[in-house]
Amino acid sequence: MDQTETAQALWSLINSHALARCVHVIAETAVSDALEDIPMPAAELARRCSLDADALHRIMRLLATQGVFALKEDLYSHTAASRLLRSDHPQSLRSFARMIGMPAVWNGFTQLEVVAHTGKPPLDMAGLVRYLSEHPSEASLFNQAMVAKSAAAIPVIVGSYDFSRCGVIADIGGGHGHLLHAILEHNPASSGILFELPHVIADVSGRASPRVRLVSGNFFSSDIPQADVYVLMEVIHDWADADAARILMAVRSGASRLSRLLIIESLIADTPGLHPGKLLDVIMLAVTGGRERTATECKELLRGAGFELARILPTASPYSIVEAVAS
Repeated sequence: MDQTETAQALWSLINSHALARCVHVIAETAVSDALEDIPMPAAELARRCSLDADALHRIMRLLATQGVFALKEDLYSHTAASRLLRSDHPQSLRSFARMIGMPAVWNGFTQLEVVAHTGKPPLDMAGLVRYLSEHPSEASLFNQAMVAKSAAAIPVIVGSYDFSRCGVIADIGGGHGHLLHAILEHNPASSGILFELPHVIADVSGRASPRVRLVSGNFFSSDIPQADVYVLMEVIHDWADADAARILMAVRSGASRLSRLLIIESLIADTPGLHPGKLLDVIMLAVTGGRERTATECKELLRGAGFELARILPTASPYSIVEAVAS
């Protein structure tokens, strides 16, 4: 790559936030939902979505250069990527794109220089939890986004660990319980506990299963119920080490000597090079004050909370299953 190409690549990287915001806007305004299977002009899409036709054309024209929509003879049509922004796609990322674009989340990136100086975001995970508890519509979107983000990975995770010998499985901080329900669907002899904050439990109470006990609480101040296996999927990474250790110690206090703990997260490789966990790590830094961890860091965190690392199971997804036992 010569100097001109290097400069152009850096210029594109400097301005990549514009692409991200375009995706957020398209997701928020349901443009992909409005675009049917026949090509349409931006003016018709703008009319359907109550947008300005020229502005929408310019946004979609940019996204088309990245494979999000196709543009031919002033008509836009779907691509595989733009279909993922439809609400009805089985692996839809529309909710996730909308959630990343929410001011409560996006502001963390605009304030990243502050984080670089202080090591802490303006609104950490505790603040985000409080904010969501006071804004039900955004809380609902946040939970939808978490479900959508993990939708493709859940079948892989369920198939990567033998839950058949687990009597009671507790999903700690499990949102709407989609992982727990998937586990129970494949393990009919097991039952489950969904442990979540009160506003989350209230949101799912109407869809409760007879095999799932809903428990409202806070893993910093409430007793964690006893279970054979505790599952924490993308919970620990939301928090800095001190708070992550408090969560694990709370789980340890409810666990028996025979209980097992499963942490399901994207572990960062100890080697240089591209890795999805490195991007997610900076997202955690900016938005929640948490972090992705290496296997070594995870082992140390577990040991300080009364657990010993038993094994790490990679999966055919960005996630690994970290299994630990009481020490």
